[in-house]
Order: sequence, then C-alpha cells, then structure tokens
Amino acid sequence: MAVTRSATAFRANRWAYACGMALKRSYRRINAFESRFAERVAAVGVPVGKPLVRGGFLIGKLALLGVLFFISFWLLISVCMLIAFAATQPLRGASDIPNVDDLYHPMHRSYWPEFYDKWGSLK
Repeated sequence: MAVTRSATAFRANRWAYACGMALKRSYRRINAFESRFAERVAAVGVPVGKPLVRGGFLIGKLALLGVLFFISFWLLISVCMLIAFAATQPLRGASDIPNVDDLYHPMHRSYWPEFYDKWGSLK
C-alpha cells in the first residue's frame, strides 16, 4: 500500500528545495563574478591583483556570514526569552494574597477588613 503524504508537507519540501536552489544559484553567480573580476584585474597588470580580489571577496563573504550569525543569535535569544516569559506567567497568579471572594482563606480577614465588623464576623 502506498503511503500518501499531506499536501502541506509536500509544499514545505518544495519551498525548502526552491530556497536552497536559489541560494546555490546565487553563490555560483557570486563565484563566477569573482573569478571574472580577478581575471580582469590580472589582465590589466595589477601586481598581486588576483589574490587581492579573492581576499576581498572572502572578507565580504565572511562579513555576510557574520551578520547572518549575529541576526540569528539575537533572534534565538528573543524567542527563548519569549518562551521563558510565557512559561513563568502562570506562576505569577499563585500569590499568598487571597481573592475578594475567597472567604475561607485564613488571611482573608487581614487583607479585606472592610468586609468584617469589629467582632471579626462578616458584615
């Protein structure tokens, strides 16, 4: 029996493949431009022009990678902080102060004295 996959899973795989291929094409275009530029500089006769161009492009690629890591790091930190904040919110409601309607709490009389008369019974 053939296993059928959901349309959303197939769509996600197709999207990921398309993004990967676009990145691959872009990287190859940049490398082709780099080699054409290096050959042009060498043809003009600039001393050590080819390694200079390669080094410049390498520094540019590493700077782009550093920016990508920087952005992804802060995005990860913000998502982790959001998850931690959302996880600690239910704990904030568990305090020792009784609610107005919680008449049987032992500290209700001291927190809500306006509900009691001078002898300590409810008004």
